[in-house]
Amino acid sequence: VFRMFLQLCAGRTGQLLNLTALGNECGISQPMVKAWISILQATYIIFLLEPFHQNFNKRIVKMPKLYFYDTGLACNLLRIESITQLGTHYLRGGLFESMVISDFFKNSYNKKCNPHIYFWRDKTGHEIDCIIEREGKAYPIEIKIGKTIHYDFFKGLTFWNELAKADPNNVYLVYSGDENQKRSVGNVLSWKD
Repeated sequence: VFRMFLQLCAGRTGQLLNLTALGNECGISQPMVKAWISILQATYIIFLLEPFHQNFNKRIVKMPKLYFYDTGLACNLLRIESITQLGTHYLRGGLFESMVISDFFKNSYNKKCNPHIYFWRDKTGHEIDCIIEREGKAYPIEIKIGKTIHYDFFKGLTFWNELAKADPNNVYLVYSGDENQKRSVGNVLSWKD
């Protein structure tokens, strides 16, 4: 049952954590789900990305999102056995997002810093994948698996810039391509950088 629970968690990588749904699918109680999630967090298998607290007079989502520190483990639990299979998998974007955000956490831990990393989503569906808070400033980061930059990649950042009156110099899009760029909406960074 615990292995099935792990597989179900892997299938929710990058998604909002719904304890009731997890419990129902595994046939376990909600207190047991909470206990197992706590064990997975304490052993650095998963982390929960909490929502950014600033709501800008919008109704915001308050549930955390679930991610794996080790995307290789998540892929194994999802029975992804090759790069070709990963290329067409429905969770490809969530796994990429998990890899990038877990690197932000690992970077903070290696510097012996407490990471202040969040996501933001309002009730109408506007979302920022990752917000890093440092010295009172919020740095929004969109994470996209595409190797070619599309206009749609900037929807969330454009909305955020207007809502938060953000400085585009502090706004980032991380994608799986190779070229770094500076745009009017923000900075575009290759995942390698």
